[in-house]
Amino acid sequence: MRAVQYSVTSLLMLLIATGSYAFVDETKLTETGDKEAVVVSAEDQEKAEELFQQGRKLFFQGEYEKAVETLTKSAALNPDKMGYQLLLAKGHRYAKQNDKALKVLERILKANPEHVDAGIDLAELLSPEKAPERVIEILKPLLKFNHDYPIYHLLAEAHYQQEDFKTARQYFEEATKLNPRNADDHYQLGNIYLAQKQFAKSAQAYEEAGRLGMTSGVYHFKLASVYFNLHNYLGKVSTGEVIGGKPGDIKQKMYLVDTIPGKKDQFYVSGPRSAIYQTTKAKQLGVDIFDIDFLEANIWLSARRYENAEQIYNELQDKVAKDDKGLFWYYRAQTALGMKRYDEFLERLNKAIEAEPEVYESTLADAYVTVANGYNQLGENAQYLEYLQKAVHTNPLSARLHLTLGDAYWVSSSREPAIKQYRLVLELEPDHPDRVRLLNRIRGQEDVAR
Repeated sequence: MRAVQYSVTSLLMLLIATGSYAFVDETKLTETGDKEAVVVSAEDQEKAEELFQQGRKLFFQGEYEKAVETLTKSAALNPDKMGYQLLLAKGHRYAKQNDKALKVLERILKANPEHVDAGIDLAELLSPEKAPERVIEILKPLLKFNHDYPIYHLLAEAHYQQEDFKTARQYFEEATKLNPRNADDHYQLGNIYLAQKQFAKSAQAYEEAGRLGMTSGVYHFKLASVYFNLHNYLGKVSTGEVIGGKPGDIKQKMYLVDTIPGKKDQFYVSGPRSAIYQTTKAKQLGVDIFDIDFLEANIWLSARRYENAEQIYNELQDKVAKDDKGLFWYYRAQTALGMKRYDEFLERLNKAIEAEPEVYESTLADAYVTVANGYNQLGENAQYLEYLQKAVHTNPLSARLHLTLGDAYWVSSSREPAIKQYRLVLELEPDHPDRVRLLNRIRGQEDVAR
């Protein structure tokens, strides 16, 4: 038979277990968390345990102040018993004696920096929102010993407060793996993905938060923004029957887009996975700010429902902040363009340019081309040429614009102006891809002139 070897520590533990050795507790925690030698008699151990059980019972009965009184005596009799100290700290917390709870938890961690439960309790008490640096300092080393959900959750919240979204995202991702039923974690993860413009991942995280019960005006507003950026403006439009509904309502988890002509109580409807549904839901839950109305107008514009967009833009015109004027007038210009109101389109675009010239001035030449093409489709040749000329005047160094104007003159049989534009194209770009075609036309016209 193989001989069994015991270490000194193993022998001591064996003797203690069999009652053959009087227990000597080598250390105790001082008020500062330092250790000093102490001997705890078997009698004191027994009394401390008895008090601890009484305090534990009081704690779970909700008698927190009485529990603290009893647990304090228990911890004093056997101060190195970490379980006694930890429950005492919890008692202080539940009794709203946070300062005392902090002192106890700090003492535990100073004596044993690897005490995971004390670290988590202390981090929760300090709060990731109020003391993110301290929470990270306490919890990050504990990951070596424990990969439990609370540590990842608290670290994620702390890094989020510091706007270290990359690290926060990593911790939230781990937290949601360990505890997939926490709606707040999925919501915060959605916020991070949204800030990083990872819209598909953001939608997935927000949707999961919604399935777990998350609902608020801000939540639906953010989800609307995500769907907007995914170009999911009205979502998958289908038909449905809704008694007593009207366009713009949400009924039976459907947004009523339009009535179906000739069919009573029949509507074109959009579901929750659409920007318009989520925007309307956010408004129902009390979000009443310029940004959400502006988003709704932009949704209708992007969905080419120009009349709907125009109505909202009109209502917002006097509410636009100075910093938003450029973008506002640019979108309003697109609305006028969609309704083929070309003069208003250019008028509004010029207001956007006036508000933010460095952003929108470069769009004016192409806007003239757009208007020119609109008139061309209407067969209005004079206006077609007029606006192409304005485009060239606005951006005279664009070979593309000179070529477009030259071809327009050529098609309208205005050969001399066309040749002039072709020559300018080749001056700007001698190796232009259409060089041979342009040279042939130039030489052909010269032959005719001779």
